[in-house]
Amino acid sequence: MTSNNFTTSQKLIAEFFGSATLVFVLVSSGLLADGMLGASPSMGVLFIGLATAGWLFVVVQMLGPISGAHVNPAVTIALLMTGDVDARTARQYIPVQFIGGLVGVGLAGLTFVSTIGWEVFAVSAVERPASTWLAEFLGTVLLASVIISLIRQESDLIGLAVGFTVGMGIIGTASTAFLNPQVALARIFTSGIAGIQPFDAVMFMLASTLGGVAAGLMWRYLWPRPTPLGRAKPKSDDETVLDEFAVES
Repeated sequence: MTSNNFTTSQKLIAEFFGSATLVFVLVSSGLLADGMLGASPSMGVLFIGLATAGWLFVVVQMLGPISGAHVNPAVTIALLMTGDVDARTARQYIPVQFIGGLVGVGLAGLTFVSTIGWEVFAVSAVERPASTWLAEFLGTVLLASVIISLIRQESDLIGLAVGFTVGMGIIGTASTAFLNPQVALARIFTSGIAGIQPFDAVMFMLASTLGGVAAGLMWRYLWPRPTPLGRAKPKSDDETVLDEFAVES
């Protein structure tokens, strides 16, 4: 997805911007539903799912050509496992993604602080049961698998697929599909239904990271690089000589 025409600085800024705005939209939609509209928890989850799905589609379409629009350390790790990303790029992307997420949650708090009166940063007390940790692992395997497979196919539908995968995961899984270590860390620092208490956030981060590793290793075996789809098999010297002889004949 990325282009060699962009510098490292441009790619890192793209990852920061994408990570920050992803968390901003996700947390803001939760604060809007819970703090301003007084929506029920089920409606709040629906708000978050629709907003996140839509914005992920936009982010991937907008930033994909620059940085690949990972905005997710688990995705970066999965692509590192498959060889689609080198170790140097992964080391640069991951800290920027975490910083972007923390900036995003702060900006979301700022936009609602005068409306609902809650703190810009507030340590969440929302508990996530241990069973949801498995949901995070499995969901991340699914998300990374979708991304890797469509990269192999050189598909133009990655943004749509990522948006649908995460959006449906939010409204259809036990964990409400964080599937992203930087999002889990950022959501420690928000009030309302989008939050997560620190211990559970650490477990979510671990589960999604392991999910990225598992998906990367699986696809490294299933469909290794370079992708064979649409690639002509290189001819050996002997085959080339035979072809030239046939043409001359």
